[in-house]
Amino acid sequence: MQPTFSGTYSTPYIILFLIFFILFLWENKLRRNENDIKVVRYLGMLVFFVFFGFRGYIDSDFAVYYPLYEVAPTLFDLKGIAQFFSEMNEDYLLKIEPGFKVLLIILKTISPSYFCLQIFSSLVNVLFLNYFFNKYSPQYVLSFIMFFIFSGLVIEINLLRNSKAIFLFLYSLQFIKERNAAKYFIFNGIGLLFHTSAIFFFPLYFFLHKKINPAFVWGTFILGNVLYLGQIKFITPLIIAIGNLLGGVYSLMTEFYSENSVYSGGYGITIGYLEKVITFIIFYKLYDKVSEYIKDDYLLNIFYNLLFIFTATYLFLNEYSILIDRITTLFAAAYWILFAYLYAVLNRFMKVIFTFVLLLFGILKMYKSNNFIIRNYQNILWDKPSITRAYYIFNKHMDKILNPKK
Repeated sequence: MQPTFSGTYSTPYIILFLIFFILFLWENKLRRNENDIKVVRYLGMLVFFVFFGFRGYIDSDFAVYYPLYEVAPTLFDLKGIAQFFSEMNEDYLLKIEPGFKVLLIILKTISPSYFCLQIFSSLVNVLFLNYFFNKYSPQYVLSFIMFFIFSGLVIEINLLRNSKAIFLFLYSLQFIKERNAAKYFIFNGIGLLFHTSAIFFFPLYFFLHKKINPAFVWGTFILGNVLYLGQIKFITPLIIAIGNLLGGVYSLMTEFYSENSVYSGGYGITIGYLEKVITFIIFYKLYDKVSEYIKDDYLLNIFYNLLFIFTATYLFLNEYSILIDRITTLFAAAYWILFAYLYAVLNRFMKVIFTFVLLLFGILKMYKSNNFIIRNYQNILWDKPSITRAYYIFNKHMDKILNPKK
């Protein structure tokens, strides 16, 4: 019988990291010789696509999307399409946004295999990431590495709908810079058709490009740490009050999440907390250097403000781990870009130190983030994943994964 936790489950992810680490070194060698990095870009995209696009039943979201894909009709089944969008349908279908349902119908027409959805999703995602990193990052491969280390694995493996909303938002950042409201809201409106979390991106148009007063930034950061370290609960009463006001299912949901330690427990002083606090301080201490390198106030403000929102969200929502996971992920792109700028402004000696720390930290992160059985990697190009076994493993081990201390 396979154990719930084992270092062997992390091995493929560590190998993925090491491949990109080698590409990172190669990219820098090409840049030093003033050569084109296209070959590195294309290899990185190919490795990403094969690894994620052709994966088997990994993590937990397949438990939602597999049955959804199974019941999805084709374009030739008009009655089935009407039923698919009907309010009389299954409860889990009612929670799926219409844009994603349309995508499922199109893909089901192309192929009855659920893996068609994962292949298409990863192809779209890697094309978005390629565009985003090629446009904004001074270190293309390093941004991919930071994507893997900070939220990217969850986004790619477990957030098929959310990822589309997130990447459409990242694509729309150019319209904040250009002050083109119509295009910004159109793209994020499309994102809203894939996941309701896109609603958080709408108000960002009005201030993300502006520099926030440093006193406000540091004051918020200090207050957030006080609330976090003091485990002072102020979100829970507010959420319960809103749930009771709305009544019905909302009241039941807020009660469930508030009383369940898996979803409502704060994280405490962890490696993750220290990592975020130290990273925040370093980035803001190097603000002037990064500013001199970027030489574009709008871009500088956009990514620093995303970092500020990411960190503030993490600190202020610590009562609800589920909120930390879901909302901070929306703004994790700040890390993917700002770490690339951090590396770019370092002197040669510090770049060597950075590279060494990146190697060790990356391996540790890949190990700690993937050492449980539902992340046991399979690839349909050389394995034969079984949906029956995937459900068995999911049902048998999920409670222990969520509650490792039990």
